[in-house]
Amino acid sequence: MEFMARKKTISDEAILSSAREVFSKRGFSAPTRDIARSAGISEGVLFQRYRTKADLFFAAMVPPGINISGRLQTNQQDAPSSAPAPTYVESIRTVAIEILRYFRTAAPILTQLSTHPEFRFDDFAARHPQSALVTLRGELVRFFAAHKAPDPSGAALTMITSLYGVAMFEQLGAHGGKFPDDFVERILGSLTAAARPAGSAAGSAAGSAH
Repeated sequence: MEFMARKKTISDEAILSSAREVFSKRGFSAPTRDIARSAGISEGVLFQRYRTKADLFFAAMVPPGINISGRLQTNQQDAPSSAPAPTYVESIRTVAIEILRYFRTAAPILTQLSTHPEFRFDDFAARHPQSALVTLRGELVRFFAAHKAPDPSGAALTMITSLYGVAMFEQLGAHGGKFPDDFVERILGSLTAAARPAGSAAGSAAGSAH
């Protein structure tokens, strides 16, 4: 009777939250009965909402969002009147730290998602066009292009893959699960140097900052 009552009131998000927690810890092999138990419903109710275990997995394992557009300052008008606009180097570093924080938070989900045998990025992007994994690169390309970086697309991809790599190695237990701060700072310095506009004094400062 308890399951029948929950069937009418439990939301899809509540079910997906339980599934996300179980899948993140135990992977796709986690029994659906454990997910149903965590959500307080029966497996029957679970499969009324999601036709297959794979459907449930891919619905649940959508990485959290990230909004960096407010941090990609490009001119004085973007900054509060009481503060100077951040420099190009400062903006890159601020955004890089935010992206690394995002990947570190999302690492358990991304690990399980990317290792699922049926996962295909193009399919994922079609189902979730607003996901950070889909939109992040475009936002960075626009930022680098606005600052006349020599290769905006390459700079964006370099930043994403570098920071993703740090988070994934940490997820695997490298350096006890967290790289030393000085190593991360060296990566940030390399990223700002690689993305500097040709002949830019600000860019040259980025290359020597660390």
